[in-house]
Amino acid sequence: MQASLMNFFGINRTVIENELDYILECIDVKGYAVIEKVLSTEECELVAEKLDKFNEQQVEKYTRERLNQLNDYGVIRDMLVEDTYFRNLVLHPTVMQVVEKVIGETAILHLQNGIVLDPDLKHHQAQFHRDFSKDFVADKVLALNAMFVIDEFSEASGGTWVVPGTHRSSKVPSDRYLEEHAIQVIAKPGSVFFFDGLLLHKAGDNRTNKPRRAVNHEYTRPFIKQQLDYAGLFKNKIDHESKFAQVIGLWSMPPKDVAEYRVDPDKRTYRKGQG
Repeated sequence: MQASLMNFFGINRTVIENELDYILECIDVKGYAVIEKVLSTEECELVAEKLDKFNEQQVEKYTRERLNQLNDYGVIRDMLVEDTYFRNLVLHPTVMQVVEKVIGETAILHLQNGIVLDPDLKHHQAQFHRDFSKDFVADKVLALNAMFVIDEFSEASGGTWVVPGTHRSSKVPSDRYLEEHAIQVIAKPGSVFFFDGLLLHKAGDNRTNKPRRAVNHEYTRPFIKQQLDYAGLFKNKIDHESKFAQVIGLWSMPPKDVAEYRVDPDKRTYRKGQG
């Protein structure tokens, strides 16, 4: 984002030069932004089909009862391991241009979760929470979410509720404040909903007769632990010099022993400049 030293009652004023600058400003000030028309209708239909299939497979493997006990029914956590389509979503150019501006080029994937919210099903995240659940804030963004909207986010389908600006405070506001200042995010299929990992938000209730699907990604600075060991899962399966290798954390793994540390710096599992 470009900032100018304009005289605005003695205060510096942000100057935007393009749409990306405005998206970055919204994330900075409000804590969230939406970019429309990132995926086509056909792509949304394909992702919906894949999510439904994964959801059925995990119910068969773990049972719905067990997933409900774990508050994990309707959440799919290993799509990128099983399907290259979801690996491509991790590196989607529209997402990466925002992630690299907000967090930096060394950002890694903290999680990729598929979401299938059945009609009238109370989601376990239907209470205000932070995806990056910490009791502090920082002067730089530590975690940024990029959620692909597969089915429309509307009042009826249960679009996510956010409380703008709460990513700036280490305190959680009162219930009254949250309820009075919450805004429901309305977004068309194919959009990407970006939000700071510290922004307070909650899932809405799906009152339609169809599932509401989404694919959520969270990207963090490379010194933050991932939800799953993506680096370990892909260690011997991909090109270690690729962008995908860096994003899933292969360049920010602690050496397992001294011998692994005492190799040429460009061969170490935790590479120079990763933060």
